[in-house]
This record gives sequence, C-alpha cells and structure tokens, in this order.
Amino acid sequence: MAEPAFGTQTRRPRSAGQAQTPPRKARNAVDTWMDQERSFMGKTIRRQKVALCLLGFPALAPLFFMSRAVITVSNNTMNGTVADVLGTGGEALLLLTLLITPMVTLTRQRWFIPLRQWYGIMFAITITTDAVIASITTAFAGGVVGRLAGHTFLLVGFTMVLLSIPLLAIASNRAQRWLGRYWKPLQRTTYVIWGLLFVHLALLFGFGIGSGESGDGDPIFHQRLFQLTACSTLLLALRMPPVKRWVARQQKAGRPWLVYIAFMPLALLFVVAFSFIVNEEIFKGVAAFSLHPISD
Repeated sequence: MAEPAFGTQTRRPRSAGQAQTPPRKARNAVDTWMDQERSFMGKTIRRQKVALCLLGFPALAPLFFMSRAVITVSNNTMNGTVADVLGTGGEALLLLTLLITPMVTLTRQRWFIPLRQWYGIMFAITITTDAVIASITTAFAGGVVGRLAGHTFLLVGFTMVLLSIPLLAIASNRAQRWLGRYWKPLQRTTYVIWGLLFVHLALLFGFGIGSGESGDGDPIFHQRLFQLTACSTLLLALRMPPVKRWVARQQKAGRPWLVYIAFMPLALLFVVAFSFIVNEEIFKGVAAFSLHPISD
C-alpha cells in the first residue's frame, strides 16, 4: 500500500492493548518542499512533478536530433552521425540512470527517484533506435547481420541492445509487482550493460591518448573511454557497501558536510567528464538535425 503524502496522515487513538508502531523517520526538508502543491493556470500541481518534467525532458534530445534525418530519409546523415548522436546520447542516459542511487546516498533525498526509471527507459529506446538505424544505413559488409555484429565492437554494442530490451519490458511498476523478488536481480543486468560499454568503447576507440576516432590531440577528456571512466568513478565508489556505511554513519552523526567534502573531487571529475559528453551530443546533434553531419 502506498504511503500517504506528507502532512495528510491522521492520528487515531490507540486502544489499551494495541501495539505501537515505531515512529517514522523525519522526511528530508527538500522532499517535504517538493511534495507541496502550487496553483498554476487554475490547476494544482506538485513541485516534484514540475521538477521531474524539467529534468526528464532533455532525455528526448538524442531522438529529437535524429528525427529530421529519419523523417526525410537522409541516409547520409543517418549513416554519418547515428552512432555519434544516439550512441553518445545512450551513454549519457545510462550514466544518468546510474547516478540516481548515489545521489540518494549523498543527499538522503528521494523526490528524484522516478527519474531512474525514466532515464532507463529512454536509454533502452535510444540504443535500440541506434541499432535499427545502423542495421539499415551503415556501410559495413554482410547485410543486417554484418552491420550489427560484423566486428567485435559491433557485437558488444548489439549485446547491450539485446540486454536492454528485457529491462525495458520490466520497467513498469506492474512488472515489478508481478516479478516480486525476481525483479531486482533482473534489474542488475544494468551493471552488465555498464561493463559492456567499457568494452565497446575500448574496442572502438582504443586505450591511449591520440588513438581512435577522438584522437585529435586535444585533452584527455576528449577520449570517450576516459570520459566514461571519470564519470563511473563516483558512481562505483558510492555503490561500495563500506563506503555507503561510512556515509550513513557521518550523516547520522550530523556531519553531512564531511561527506560532501570527501566526495567533492569525484563529483567535480564527474561533472567535467559528463560536460564533454553533453557538449559532443549537442554539437553533433544540432548538425545532424540541420542535415549537415559532422564526421570525426
């Protein structure tokens, strides 16, 4: 049964022999603020809903950037930029999906948890669309099979797509209720996809500076494998049980500032690396939407 909204619970007198339930933990102040409602154009709307819409809307950007090329059947644009726009967009969405749990650990806020499901759904749709377009337009030999799995990096990428499809199928709350205790183990397939992304980028772009498609002599963060590594450092650290226990102890002791100081370097590393990913997505996405694709 769903928990009632904050502030709507009513207290009932207990009988003499009625067992007392333990008191609930105090809600985070930000969660409480987000749960409040405001009137907008004659309608009442929760602040949380507005914030979720604003933060979730950019997830549509990769599909939007490629939409004009698909509608106009611009094979030149689709062949030249589908991997850059949809592939890079899928990477960004996977990182955002994985970011939600560490953010809960750090802030003890829960109002943004629905974004995890939304970003995950859009990740699966984006990379599946990438695979469908690539199977039709790319120049690899061997027909559809060759375009999807004709090289090792393609095979790894296609495996990621295949694994994302069942995750998309069980993304709803109804599927979670139906699967019960089996739902969470299945969702952990996301970590397999995360690992395969490292393999995919390593095979595609190499490990060294100046190698691969992004080897333009520019800073290290132009290397996509290093971008992923820099972003993943924070995400992995905050998933380690000893780290999570340490964070919980500091927060319980009233020292959240110590937690923020400790993770500030990793957070800055994530922001810098992720900004390079977003910059490339926007730069090449706008070019693709204008039907003037940019090749590396």
